[in-house]
Amino acid sequence: MKHFLAIFFLLYSLAGYTQPPKSSILFKLQGHSDDLECMAVSGNGKLIASGSWDGIVNLFYTDSNYTPIGTFSDHFSAVNCISFTNNGKTMVTGGNDGKIFTYLIDSLGVVTKDKYAPLHRMSINAVYIDPGGKFVYTGSNDGTIIQYELAKNKERKINNTNSVSSIAIGNDRKSVYCSDNTSIIKKYDILNATAKVVEFEGHTDQVNCIVLSKDNKYLISASSDKTVKIWNTQNGKLEKTLLGHDWKVLTVTISANGKYIASGSNDGSTKIWDFETGKEIKSFDDIGSNARGVTFNANNSLLYTAINYPVDSFETKGILVLKTGIEIIKKDPPKNSGKTPLPKGATPKSTVKKPATIATPETTKEIIKKTDEIEISEEKKKTPEPKKNDN
Repeated sequence: MKHFLAIFFLLYSLAGYTQPPKSSILFKLQGHSDDLECMAVSGNGKLIASGSWDGIVNLFYTDSNYTPIGTFSDHFSAVNCISFTNNGKTMVTGGNDGKIFTYLIDSLGVVTKDKYAPLHRMSINAVYIDPGGKFVYTGSNDGTIIQYELAKNKERKINNTNSVSSIAIGNDRKSVYCSDNTSIIKKYDILNATAKVVEFEGHTDQVNCIVLSKDNKYLISASSDKTVKIWNTQNGKLEKTLLGHDWKVLTVTISANGKYIASGSNDGSTKIWDFETGKEIKSFDDIGSNARGVTFNANNSLLYTAINYPVDSFETKGILVLKTGIEIIKKDPPKNSGKTPLPKGATPKSTVKKPATIATPETTKEIIKKTDEIEISEEKKKTPEPKKNDN
């Protein structure tokens, strides 16, 4: 019996020492059989989609932990990029087959494949659909950027020569920023092919990803030189360089309120930065490798990361959902003035206009019949008294 108890306590102790540390991963949106290549979150924050080398797109509600609401395998090869309209009613995907597919999503989450277009001769690496769902912008390994008008099946094209790795579209819908296999970021005018190309120079290695701030005042770039840079789009000057990654930085994003930046790297880390100071706030280390997408949720409490799982993981591939630790600022309720709220539709007394007083001749009441139960009377005009004659 003593030997049995000794063995039991030994195993219990070993189990305690071998338990993994508390993970920073809240949950995983799984469902792919190969490495993730991209992800996107809808502008209203309700939908999230992932694309993979397995040629599949999985679509989830952002408040769901497990089952996708739709799985699509229309691309013949890897899905490299995904974009939503702001209202989440249209999704567009681009892949290695050079095609884009658009999907319509109704309020019940029912998804219908809408259109497809073979726009490029080589793989599409970047895609963007404008908020109104009128235009789709794509960047490809064939060295071109295309603005495609969905309803009219028309396109405008920019020849960038080098393979396009990432694009960012200005709020004016004509300014197109692109990164390629060089260290220079370029800005084109999609409506004026002869316009002078603006260049942003400062990286020392290939730029892999670019994004614009919501107000379009800043451009953020991620590069193989291990840095993230912030550029002023008004004057083209470099504002800040964020240092901390140990290997190529593959993806970057900026929060909707413009206060935070997130980046993902080949070094197995995903980092959150303070935009104003450029300082690192938090780093999620050793959660995977080859991060291909990072996005904040609406209140910045969560970070979605498309990243390859560790090699010793036997789980299917998917998006990691991380808790950022960023404090959610709650807005104070409006101050109560102490006045009782008026019923719906009522008008304050101060705004009620009294009806105009109409002068009427004076009347008298003459009782015709009166009992204990009724009183019948008749109003008669009072005859004005004659004025006294002073004479």
